[in-house]
Amino acid sequence: MDGKSASSIVLRNLRRRKQLTQRALSQRSGVPQPTIAEIESGRREPTMSLLSRIAESVGETLQVRVVPLPRFSAVATANQIAERLTVSSDQVPSPGSRKDSALRSLLDLRDALRRCNEEEYFQLTEQPPSLVGDTRWDALIAAVVEEESTRRDVGPPRWTNDQSRFTKPFWYVAEIPELHDWELAGSPASFIRHGVLASESELESV
Repeated sequence: MDGKSASSIVLRNLRRRKQLTQRALSQRSGVPQPTIAEIESGRREPTMSLLSRIAESVGETLQVRVVPLPRFSAVATANQIAERLTVSSDQVPSPGSRKDSALRSLLDLRDALRRCNEEEYFQLTEQPPSLVGDTRWDALIAAVVEEESTRRDVGPPRWTNDQSRFTKPFWYVAEIPELHDWELAGSPASFIRHGVLASESELESV
């Protein structure tokens, strides 16, 4: 689980255990209510000092346990994609280059899932990744994990069915209209279900 997801769960559970509204918690901690709402929704990752300050305002102490994040997990992939899509223009000059870099992270995940054993597969896919801020990419991550679940004949993780991980209208990964029929014909079923169109051969060659 990444920092945003973990912070969201910790803060929400803390507030409910103390039977406080977001506004009441804001008044006690001195942290603006919109900030608390953003943390609880997973849209903002707070610093440890901020989270600790909120906890201490209601008589609690924050304990942190650091666990290494598998390099090719769905969580790590979402983090990498979010970073690569928002990298500054002086580092990666064009939107196309940023997209290619993000696709590389996605394909690394797909390759890792195909190589790993069953235990490793669940370790890499069990935790829900944070949303990257673009439903097309959130849908693509879910499609890759669901595709591998189907190949292994196991049920996909619950998070792959969240409505936030489907995109409409269809997203053709190739930006060339002449390739769209080819993508539609060659897309895996899980990709089509999530609204992403990319042919099998295209996924292997990017």
